[in-house]
Amino acid sequence: MSKFLRLLILAGVLLPSIALADTTTRISATIMTSSCQGIISTEGARGTVGRVDFGAINPKFRNAPVKMFSLILKEFESAEIGCRAFDAYAHTDAVVILIFGDLNNGQLDEQGVVTHYEDGRRSPIRIRISPTNSDAHFATDTAPKFVTQGNNILLYPVNFTGRGQFNFQASLVNVEMAEAGKLIGTLTLTLVYQ
Repeated sequence: MSKFLRLLILAGVLLPSIALADTTTRISATIMTSSCQGIISTEGARGTVGRVDFGAINPKFRNAPVKMFSLILKEFESAEIGCRAFDAYAHTDAVVILIFGDLNNGQLDEQGVVTHYEDGRRSPIRIRISPTNSDAHFATDTAPKFVTQGNNILLYPVNFTGRGQFNFQASLVNVEMAEAGKLIGTLTLTLVYQ
C-alpha cells in the first residue's frame, strides 16, 4: 500500500505546472422533514371538526343559513396552524392545487355539492361552496365563483398554502324544493403540489 502512495506522489511531481482557474459550484437544497394533516373546522382551529352542519331549516322561510368553514393544515394534531412542508416550494412560482370532488364524479353537479336523503335518494338541495381567501383563484376564469363538477379546481400561491388555513363559505340552494328529513352531502378535498 505504501508503494502505491509513493507512485502517486511521484506522478504528481512529474506533472507540468499549469495554472488552472478556480471554479466553485454551490448547490442549495431545502430538506424538509415536515408532513401535513388536514382537518375541516367550522370555527377556526377550535370549532366542530370534520363536518359543516346547517342545523334544522324551515323551507317556508326560504332563507337557509350560510356557514363558514376552513381547511386547516397542521404538522401534527396539537401543532400551530401551518405547514413547513411547503417551504421547499416557496422560492418558485409554483402553485398548490385544491381539487374538490371524488374520482367517480358523484359528489358534485353543476349546481354544487349533491345531497341525499337518509334512504339514499338524491335531494334537490345543493351546497354551494365559495372560497373567501383573496389568494384563491379558480382554474377557469369564466366559470361561476362556486365549486361545481366542471369548476372544481382552486389554485393558491405556495407561500399562502404554508400558512395552513383555507377559508370557505357554504350556502344551500333549492331549499324550498326539499322534503322533510335529514340530508347529507359529502365532499372530498385533494391538495396537490409538485
